[in-house]
Amino acid sequence: MCCVVDANTPLCFSQVKLLSDNAPMKTIIKPKQLVPGQMIGVVAPSSPPRQAVDIAIWLDRVRDLGFRVKVGDHVYDRHGYLAGLDKDRATDINQMFADDEVDAIFCLRSGYGSARTLQYLDFDLIRQHPKVIIGYSDLTALILAIHARTGLVTFHGPECEDQLVLRPYSKI
Repeated sequence: MCCVVDANTPLCFSQVKLLSDNAPMKTIIKPKQLVPGQMIGVVAPSSPPRQAVDIAIWLDRVRDLGFRVKVGDHVYDRHGYLAGLDKDRATDINQMFADDEVDAIFCLRSGYGSARTLQYLDFDLIRQHPKVIIGYSDLTALILAIHARTGLVTFHGPECEDQLVLRPYSKI
């Protein structure tokens, strides 16, 4: 992949085009900035929570920063080592993108299972409802697929169960 910018135009993400060998050029889409008062959706594209109490702590900390939280319907499901069936985990992602109340989507945990959800994602829906989506490690498959298929800027960042996130922190 490479970025193509008109030589006479200053570099601006709204004007950058994404070029891939196998896909038509797509405009880069920047999600709106996340600010207190907005809603963060939590999904589990891969593994289920290790302990519900840790997630409750994370949810409380996010609320303390002024955000509202909405947990996906299948976050606490279990199917083997995964947080429910592939299609159900993808449904949570699609529903969070479709929900106009949700402004950002944070992934609970990484794991191999996120790649198994890709075939069920509605990339047209995601493109039409751009939002911040954050994950890393094995979730790279998910966030890069979303970027490649939609042009949406996605973010590598801590998961909800990341110990750095669960430690006390303050507003900066």
